[in-house]
Amino acid sequence: MNEQEETKTAQILVRISEEERDEWKVAAEKLGISMSELIRNSVAPVVQETLHCSHPEEYRRSYPWAEFCDRCEARLSG
Repeated sequence: MNEQEETKTAQILVRISEEERDEWKVAAEKLGISMSELIRNSVAPVVQETLHCSHPEEYRRSYPWAEFCDRCEARLSG
């Protein structure tokens, strides 16, 4: 296990079929990464897009007490 993997200690359980697991394993091997890394790399962009606004500045409203995105209605600060 490399140093970067050692810092990741939280775990999740994902129920998939044996066939899916085998496919995921082969895909990870072809990419030269672990299955954990394959899953993290696949999920991380979805989480980023869902939880963190990535819209350009022109969609933002700023006030002294808070900043908002008019596109996704996220409260960005304050």
